[in-house]
Amino acid sequence: MPEGREVLSEVFSVTYDKYGDFPIHISICRAESDLEQTGDNRHGGLLLVDDADVVLGISLFKFDNEPLAARFFGEVRIERFRELLQDEETVLREERDGLNTRHPFCEILIREIENRIEARVKEERLRRQKEAQSKIDQEEAARYKKAFSILNEIAVSEIEDVTNLGGKPDEKVEDPPNGFCIYPAFAQITVSKRYAFELRLSTKVVHHGTVIKVATTHPSVRTTTPEIKISSKDGTGILRKYITVQGNEPNVTAVLYATTDNLRTEAKISVVPEKELLLDEGMVFQPETVTLRPNQPRRIYLLVYTKIIEGGSNITISSDNQGIQVSKEVILVNETDAVRHVAKYEIEVWGEGAGQKGVITAESGTHIALLDVRIRSKEEREEEGKKGMFREPDFNYDPDPSLRTQYSKETGQVIIYVNFPSVKHYLGENCEYRKTLPAQVLVADLVAERCFYVIAERKVDTRGVLLRPEGRLDEIQRQAYLLSRKHGKKVHEALVDQSLVKQCQSDAK
Repeated sequence: MPEGREVLSEVFSVTYDKYGDFPIHISICRAESDLEQTGDNRHGGLLLVDDADVVLGISLFKFDNEPLAARFFGEVRIERFRELLQDEETVLREERDGLNTRHPFCEILIREIENRIEARVKEERLRRQKEAQSKIDQEEAARYKKAFSILNEIAVSEIEDVTNLGGKPDEKVEDPPNGFCIYPAFAQITVSKRYAFELRLSTKVVHHGTVIKVATTHPSVRTTTPEIKISSKDGTGILRKYITVQGNEPNVTAVLYATTDNLRTEAKISVVPEKELLLDEGMVFQPETVTLRPNQPRRIYLLVYTKIIEGGSNITISSDNQGIQVSKEVILVNETDAVRHVAKYEIEVWGEGAGQKGVITAESGTHIALLDVRIRSKEEREEEGKKGMFREPDFNYDPDPSLRTQYSKETGQVIIYVNFPSVKHYLGENCEYRKTLPAQVLVADLVAERCFYVIAERKVDTRGVLLRPEGRLDEIQRQAYLLSRKHGKKVHEALVDQSLVKQCQSDAK
């Protein structure tokens, strides 16, 4: 058992079914350095035992890979656990090497344990933040603030939600017609949202080395996948590639097509504005939610479906908060304003007082549309910006780390292990060289590398773009390289003091 100080000692109860209460004794300790939290050589984690001291497993559960929990170890003693085993409750895995996380009793128990670990993780985060703040001067803090603002903008733009119109990545698909087709062949998409069509192909027809060109027939319907290359790394048989499409203008139609030297397949696209609300209610605000700065007007639109709300109808616009105003109180619907039966009316919205919230209502007879409005100050906006995916790095002084960097989902920080040999060579044992040019370049490289990998991982896991499950890591790495090529220079320019770069370049001449 490692040495460390106790940070929690508690007895609580878990109630399950007819059995009543199960007393649980939990003790969590914190070591002076990070512990191995996985594998056969694990020294950290909570040892799970029953009241006869029989070991049931060892785990930190969802915090097993959380850097902020890397120093935690301890014990969880579960009284009356053997009663469940005697009644043949499947509370242990078949391999008898841990709890069966799907069993109702274990689900309740694990949730209670994780809640207590999470509280310790938050304490650890605050402690490390205070340590880090004491070591960062204003110039360095300004560089970090700028760089991580850029990284958060990149994360938002790159991990935008995409609706998958094709099949599930793991489902079996039949041979595509003629060995090459876009699926589905027709789709209605909502304006300003992103959708993924599926390109299915047979390598018997589309051979390795083929370059597939992708385009649309309308300039306001664009694809972010203009070209697809088929290589031997993709494997053989039926392959599935994904084509991302976004419509920027409502009430247009387009054809999405993919071509090789001798093959062509296409799908028809209809772009509609917030289809369900527009067709059901007859009108909809675009966007449906808006955040304003005090006394700064924002332009929004009211889309009206004239087959439901006919020409000559009056639409009244009102606010439920006197601090939030609109430029028009009444709109007269005119058939001549409509394109494909949809009329678009511009409205300005503004408000006074940060923190105000309200709802703008458009009404015509029984038809209604709602716009949620919030007003926030510049300071609030900056504070919300801090809640992005990434924050300033944490320099960890563990004496014998196994990695150069890690990413903490809990804090959004890239953790740089100062005493990793190649890192210490440039930063120094106590980070005493970290303001030098070589150290800044290394930190920029470490931060960019880890952040781009995290963004790529989120992209791959949320978009369903894999050809096969075993290709996940290769696809994440490929996406990370693309992000580095696209955004790496900008991140380096923000993280590295450019006056040092210019001085170095001048000295080299």
